Amino acid sequence: MNRTAFYDLHKKLKAKFVEFAGFEMPLFYEGYGILEETLWTRSRASIFDVSHMGRFIVKGPSAKDFLDYSFSNSLSKLRGKISAQYTLILNERGGIIDDAYIYKLEEDKYLVVVNASNREKDLNVLNKRKDGFLVEISDESERLLQVAFQGPLSLEIISKVMGKDITGAKRNMVFFYGDVIVATTGYTGEKGVEIYAKYEDLMRILEEIMSFEGVRWAGLGARDILRTEAGYPLYGNDIDENTDPISAELGWFVSFEKNFVGKQALENLKPTLRRKGLVYEGRGIIPKKRDEIYYKGEKVGYITTGVFSPNISSVICMGYLPADLIGEVSVVSRGREISMRITSFPFVNLPKW
Repeated sequence: MNRTAFYDLHKKLKAKFVEFAGFEMPLFYEGYGILEETLWTRSRASIFDVSHMGRFIVKGPSAKDFLDYSFSNSLSKLRGKISAQYTLILNERGGIIDDAYIYKLEEDKYLVVVNASNREKDLNVLNKRKDGFLVEISDESERLLQVAFQGPLSLEIISKVMGKDITGAKRNMVFFYGDVIVATTGYTGEKGVEIYAKYEDLMRILEEIMSFEGVRWAGLGARDILRTEAGYPLYGNDIDENTDPISAELGWFVSFEKNFVGKQALENLKPTLRRKGLVYEGRGIIPKKRDEIYYKGEKVGYITTGVFSPNISSVICMGYLPADLIGEVSVVSRGREISMRITSFPFVNLPKW
């Protein structure tokens, strides 16, 4: 099993480890637990090790054109400090090979961040698509590491650590401190940053961050609840190669004014199901992936994610349902029937920034 460069630090902090995408990753830390780490992130600030993610550098005279062709979103939307965007890499059928973030580093140089489980697959796909483009792709996942620092206190603290006030920053902004990249992106819905740097630089930054009151580490358990509360999909659970962006409610990240792989399939698509939220107010059985959803006795959809949200004291789920369906549905989980209400994303109030 793989380990990130911060494994020894996690062990020192008495993390409970779990296998994820081939990596031994912290699930939570001794003395806290998943729910407390979730609440802490929404009220203070938490550090997440996300160095298991895949990181590619794409550069060359054709870098922009290549990425516009290979991904669904348009890099023409990037302006000034707004230099990062969420995007999708699709197959010819319009299915989602992976979701990713692209950061503009220079005029012809970009950082592409992909899911850990898809790192090798994505690299192969991109290499196959680069014929005819003047572009180089390098896998920098081992050299360029990544942590997320998320929560209401994060921008104030990182401003003090880096010596530059970014407390008024908007989402998807990118700042450079020598070889260190700090971007206002993340997977929690909270204000926060993701930091990319070599191990030595990142350790120095982390040591400073950890010296501030209100900062803790958090694991994959809290990260999963936080992303669900925000309505963010997880690859392999809520989206995959058999899921299209329209059905997944990710149409915002598809730019039809340009040419890209999968465009023709999406233009002719007539999806019947959409990714929606479901909520059961209170504690109870937490539905799991593939649990069936019924409406008036008829099977109409299925669950993809289910968690308990300590921030609203409710069981919350994502699933695929008919686009026009509203109201109450039944979910069958572990032989029991649960009544859940269809709702929109996000499940919790998130900061507007």
